[in-house]
Amino acid sequence: MTMSPKDVQDRRTVVWLGEIPPGKENEMRYPTEEEVELSLYVMENLSEEEYDKMTEEEYNEFEKEAKRTIRKRLQSEL
Repeated sequence: MTMSPKDVQDRRTVVWLGEIPPGKENEMRYPTEEEVELSLYVMENLSEEEYDKMTEEEYNEFEKEAKRTIRKRLQSEL
């Protein structure tokens, strides 16, 4: 049986602000370093106007390229 990426993907809700309530650890998690860096990269490199004009496909392509950039940056820091 072959596992797909969705089989190992963490499906818990990401808590960006605040704390995870006691007993909710199986439902919630804090963002990874990559997720934080990706969010900052998107905010720094994509204006609200650009975002509003993008199609979903264009945004997905932008995000895919942003992930590559962030992963390279994080690996070079190791």
